[in-house]
Amino acid sequence: MTSFVWHIDSENYLNNNSPHADKMSTKHFIDKICRCLDNYSKKYSLEQLKNGVIPHSHSCSNLRTKSGRAAKQLYGHLKRINENLANEQTQIDANDIYQLKIKGIVEKQEYRCFGYILPDDDVFHLVYLDPDHEVYE
Repeated sequence: MTSFVWHIDSENYLNNNSPHADKMSTKHFIDKICRCLDNYSKKYSLEQLKNGVIPHSHSCSNLRTKSGRAAKQLYGHLKRINENLANEQTQIDANDIYQLKIKGIVEKQEYRCFGYILPDDDVFHLVYLDPDHEVYE
């Protein structure tokens, strides 16, 4: 069973101007976002993430068909990441994009984070925080 490892893809991180996303304090980010992702990595495997076993977490294979502004923005951003990855001869498929529910944030019950897992990689690359659940409205 492959461990669930995560990191922030700082080079490809997509800014969200929400005060509950990218304008939160560093302490809040560490206490809430990082702690929740660390808990996932201790409790679940990468296979469980890919197979949809983690509650409220799933592949976003249908992201390209969503019509909302946030979904289009995220999908377009992931296409640009693919352009950057072309030199490494690897690509992000729609099936490689996942959302994870962030727990423990009282003011935002539907908080989600989005990232990708490359085919030959065992890392969840965090690229977007969605505190208002706008990607999947």
